[in-house]
Amino acid sequence: MKKIFILLLIAPSSLLLSFIFQPIAMCDTAEAKKAVLYLNKVRANPAAYSKETGANLSTVTKRPALKWNDTLAKIACTKAMDMVKRNYQGHITPEGYGINYMMDTAGYKLNKDWIKDPKMNTFESWQAGAGNGEEMIRELILDTYDKNLGHRAQLLGMNDWNAKMLDIGIAFVKSPESPYQTHSIVIIARHDW
Repeated sequence: MKKIFILLLIAPSSLLLSFIFQPIAMCDTAEAKKAVLYLNKVRANPAAYSKETGANLSTVTKRPALKWNDTLAKIACTKAMDMVKRNYQGHITPEGYGINYMMDTAGYKLNKDWIKDPKMNTFESWQAGAGNGEEMIRELILDTYDKNLGHRAQLLGMNDWNAKMLDIGIAFVKSPESPYQTHSIVIIARHDW
């Protein structure tokens, strides 16, 4: 009888320990800030990064450095963590909300035209599976996901709209339980103007 009792005591505690030490997703702010530094270097001299990014950036205009914005970083982290937790990918949550709506409700006020449709996304890029923040930025600049190169245009300010953006928030989420291992959200925006 004692042997059975001891086994019952050991089994629940080992289950508890495996639950406690199970890897969980987390936003890596240090990696996100490294990604911003790298992106700002590319923006300052795009042509010099053509080979490194795998994209011909020889005709891309230099742009000023983007400024880290804590509100945007928190929104990006919340969105990336939600994608990991609920196992979805995309610019729109399962409830039908896009990043513009999330930004405005979090206090980063936008022009009313940019939040009329709760599904709108004019400020977000996302990527999954990069080993670190710099690799994530390179993947988004290479932009094999979008035939229109919308991620590249956003990150490098390659059109009139994106050239006006001043603020950036990035989430680099390590998610060991996910098949991708990492999820990243990049938000580049400007308050209502």
